[in-house]
Amino acid sequence: MEFPKTAKNAIARAFYDKSVAILEKTEVLDDEGGVVKGGEVVKSTFKGNVQFLIQEQQQLGVGLVKQGDIQITCPTDIEVAIDDILRYAGTKYTVLSVLPSDSHLTIVGKRCQGV
Repeated sequence: MEFPKTAKNAIARAFYDKSVAILEKTEVLDDEGGVVKGGEVVKSTFKGNVQFLIQEQQQLGVGLVKQGDIQITCPTDIEVAIDDILRYAGTKYTVLSVLPSDSHLTIVGKRCQGV
C-alpha cells in the first residue's frame, strides 16, 4: 500500500523545516596534482528534517550501522544521489546513501574534509 499524499503533506508541514542546498559538483587539480572535489554554486534547494549522527549510530529495529555525520529526511521527489554535495548551516557534506521509503527519503552524509 502506498503512503497517502495527504499524509506526506502533513509530515512535510510538521517536520521539513530546515533548508538544505544541493551544490554543483566540481573537480579540480590542486598544485600537487591531487583531485579536489567541491562545489560552491547552488544547483537546487529543498526542505528537510536534519539530525546529526554520532559515530556509527545504529538504526533501531533494522540493525544497520550508519557511518556519517548527518541524516536528512525529505520528500520522495527530491533528486539527490550518492556523492552529491549538500550544504546545511554553512557546512558541506558528501552524500553516502539515499534510502527511499513510501513516505520519505533518508539521506546520510559525511562532512567534507578541508572545507
